[in-house]
Amino acid sequence: MVSRLGSGLHGGPVTPADLAELADKLYFDREPGGDAYLRFWVLLVLSTVIATGGVMTDSTAAVIGAMIVAPLMTPIMASALAAISGDLGHLGRSLALVAGGVVVAIGLSWAIAFISPTIVTEASNSQIAARVAPRTLDFVVALASGAAGAFAISRAKVIDALPGVAIAISLVPPLCVVGVTLANGEPSAAAGALLLFATNFLAILAAGGGTLALMGFGRVALAGVSPHARRRVAAVIVIASLVVLIPLAATSARVIRDSLIARDVNTWAETSLPDGVWLAGTSVVEDEVVILLDSDGPADAAALTDAGTVFQATHPDLTIRLIVSEETVIVLPGGS
Repeated sequence: MVSRLGSGLHGGPVTPADLAELADKLYFDREPGGDAYLRFWVLLVLSTVIATGGVMTDSTAAVIGAMIVAPLMTPIMASALAAISGDLGHLGRSLALVAGGVVVAIGLSWAIAFISPTIVTEASNSQIAARVAPRTLDFVVALASGAAGAFAISRAKVIDALPGVAIAISLVPPLCVVGVTLANGEPSAAAGALLLFATNFLAILAAGGGTLALMGFGRVALAGVSPHARRRVAAVIVIASLVVLIPLAATSARVIRDSLIARDVNTWAETSLPDGVWLAGTSVVEDEVVILLDSDGPADAAALTDAGTVFQATHPDLTIRLIVSEETVIVLPGGS
């Protein structure tokens, strides 16, 4: 039944010719002259510049354009094919290419941000904020994108879907966020963006390799060959994927907690704020809730303190910071 499903996905049984054709698409050293490597590095540099500019100017269109140009999907998918084929030589070369691309993308984006007079932070830039707190759902989306990429690249009539896959899976933009946030002195944000890249990388590796194996590429590659090497590499990929889920689960729990706190702030603002004062925004940083307020006139500090005490009674462990038009700041320290 599994073999029939795989044949259906591929459009027929995988043959040695199919395997050779896919290897020609993915393994750079099968193209004479080194032009494949030149294309990879040129596209990587260009996509990094585009993505870094898009991040620093908060331009979604530029970031999407960089996703389409970015070439990192190819060596990652080559790693997946090598893993299910037990081809440790191509696996090592493909992973080395990915690692080199990661270093270049982070280094170049850091240099651009370092020399730029523009300072962007997680709090002020939506492109950064969207990539520094990966969740379990990001891993699920990346798994689906990896499977879609393997399906598209293995079938000529579906290859037009690859630009959509490139948009769905974020590879170069998170690396650019790492470089930009490091240049702007935000190492925690850089760590979050790097975790997002690792999430997407491992998901493509696992789902892409699984899809290709299901189609039968691994079976054809290992016909008459011991599968032990393939099993060892597959085990490493699965274990690494499980390991990356741990910080993702922690991040997801934090996002859920922050969302619940923001919901409680909205409810509190509707029922407890004095007349002429309204909620303008909320942010949660660690154990502090920053509540931005606007008012028709001068703020009544005593009334706002009373209102803040009402909210803190429901969240005694949180420090509440009420900011009214950047003039009145009331801080209610949280307990332990």
